[in-house]
Amino acid sequence: MDLSNFLQTGSYARQALQQLSENEANHKIEFGFNEFHVRYNKAAVSRLSGFSRAIVDKAMDEMESDGYVFNKKLTGTVESYDLTIEQVVAIYEHRGVPKLSDIHQDAVVWFLANLKGGVTKSVTASTTAQALRTHPQLLKYDQRILVIDLDPQASSTMMLNHRYSIGDQNYTSAQAILQNPTREELLEDYIVESKVKNVFVMPASIADGFIASNWEALCAEHLPGQNPNMVLKENVIDKLKKDFSWIIIDTGPHLDAFLSNGIVASDVLATPLPPAQVDLHSTLQYIGRLPSIMEQLIDSGVTHLPEHHFAFMTKFSKSVQDKDALSIAKAVFREEMLDCSIPNSIAFQRCAETFDTVISVNPKEYAGDLKSLKVAKEAIEDFALSVFQHVQLYLRAN
Repeated sequence: MDLSNFLQTGSYARQALQQLSENEANHKIEFGFNEFHVRYNKAAVSRLSGFSRAIVDKAMDEMESDGYVFNKKLTGTVESYDLTIEQVVAIYEHRGVPKLSDIHQDAVVWFLANLKGGVTKSVTASTTAQALRTHPQLLKYDQRILVIDLDPQASSTMMLNHRYSIGDQNYTSAQAILQNPTREELLEDYIVESKVKNVFVMPASIADGFIASNWEALCAEHLPGQNPNMVLKENVIDKLKKDFSWIIIDTGPHLDAFLSNGIVASDVLATPLPPAQVDLHSTLQYIGRLPSIMEQLIDSGVTHLPEHHFAFMTKFSKSVQDKDALSIAKAVFREEMLDCSIPNSIAFQRCAETFDTVISVNPKEYAGDLKSLKVAKEAIEDFALSVFQHVQLYLRAN
């Protein structure tokens, strides 16, 4: 059979992807959109948790006396402080405020799962990762977050570091599992930083889909003696749990080896619940099947399963139909239903067009309505804070 036409089209597709990526990267560099845009002046820092103007003045004077250099900018003839998030975190550190790693030595492993596609798993993973780092009330914890992308569509990778979301990559999450590298190799070769510092992604690639479909045979070949459902935990996550505050797992909407490994590796399982009837129906079917999935995992010999499971509404509006769906979700999840939801907003899609999230995008680059962007950003920040507080309450209770 003649495949020349398919080969040519495939080659053109790869070239187009590369060009799109390069164009966007060059645009960001030319106009200064490649760095995270949020800055704090001294007054804004003084309003943060645990600070006052006197505290901030004293801390910054002490740090500058010791040689620390804070960013400043010139507005007309007036020079003022223009602090990055990392510099704000440094002030907390100077004051001796405990980081999250001082409170919990190991990362919380959080798996977003649903067998229904299009329920914003990747959007939630990438934006929440960045919001956990940048939320004003959470800066004092100096959190480091890793997103492990195991979805061959690589949407989380695209939004966090788009250079690694095109073409076949040699250092993907799936490859890391099979290669069983050292901790040092994982940190150096497999993990890349996003625009928001201290938020990282372990990339996915379209080729990972072929790995998932042949998982048992590949594990037998490369990882003899290991349980194929535990290799994500043993070969990747257990080696990195002291390097991060959160490890967030994102997989595709498939009942496959990546889903099984995500469940086994996680401490906390989370289910996004979209309100549309067809989506809600599919999601409830998945929730109903979870016990049998876990029983099968136990029968396979796994020695770890998540002990906590919560849910949240996504693509949510204030319509009567969506509120009815929320009532159903609350009846199912009871106290484990989050009080915050992710809204149905075009801003998430528009940000993805420039390989960004509503957190990382510079408003000067955003092509849509700025009010819509602001609402979406504030909703994700509220959601991230809710997740943080919910999980911390669970950890303290256990």
